[in-house]
Amino acid sequence: MENTINLETCNQCLLCIAVCPYKIFEKDESDQIFLNPEKIEFCMKCGHCMAICKSKSITIEGLSYDNNFYDLLETNIDSDSFTNFLANRRSIRNFKDKEIPKEILNKIIDATSYAPYGGSPENLMITMVQNKEILEKTLTLMSNFYDNLVKWLKNPISRYMIKRNVTQETFNTLTHHILPAAEKGHYNTTSGNDNIMRNAPAVLIIHANKGAKEHTHDAIICVTYAMLAAQSSGLGATIIGLIPPAINKVKEIKDLFQIPEENEAVMSLILGYPKYKYKRTIKREKRKINWI
Repeated sequence: MENTINLETCNQCLLCIAVCPYKIFEKDESDQIFLNPEKIEFCMKCGHCMAICKSKSITIEGLSYDNNFYDLLETNIDSDSFTNFLANRRSIRNFKDKEIPKEILNKIIDATSYAPYGGSPENLMITMVQNKEILEKTLTLMSNFYDNLVKWLKNPISRYMIKRNVTQETFNTLTHHILPAAEKGHYNTTSGNDNIMRNAPAVLIIHANKGAKEHTHDAIICVTYAMLAAQSSGLGATIIGLIPPAINKVKEIKDLFQIPEENEAVMSLILGYPKYKYKRTIKREKRKINWI
């Protein structure tokens, strides 16, 4: 199948020209719409052209109106309702000992398909872990990883090598956020505490091939959609930054989570039914804003 436009049904509204990010659609000398063959390679299958075409005259390779599109319903979420929804979301770290039905987890995964992306949606992979035995095994391995991290950061040579191989942001996070807590045994599980995955009944991991374009930013957007979808389903969720580094550095954890060797874990989300109900939200100071 190729990228095509059916000129017999096309009503020449020109909206495909207006919405295509790479301006693949153009008009020829006779005012007929055509797809510029020199630009077709830039098509990222965003579906804008097919979504806006009233006559369904456009076909993009890999997409079909029957399988990939459905008519939109009118939204009834006003600004105040949306803000209140966001205000009710809390980072949940205390969960009920209750299994999440698979259909709810599938709805959360389905919601991520609406997330915008910079590269290609196929770049990201999602692993949903519910197996308690695997979660317990990986928790012990993660705990050991962070115990070792303390030793590495305390050793001048390994600390120097770590600093050279990570970004300034990551190094500052390690030394000013992770290390102080790890030194005090916060991530150690020998006392029976789980301050990494928080005894969550489900963990969602987003990963991608290490060289896949835009996959880091796309994963951040994707996990945000999953987090909000969890909120709408009556679940609590928290993005956990401790899990991906342990996956990427400890092969046994990566194998237990069945993540391909060539992939790197980027984001993770713990999920479960909230054990407690919050009575109020916190009003934080506004970000530094510069109006120009």
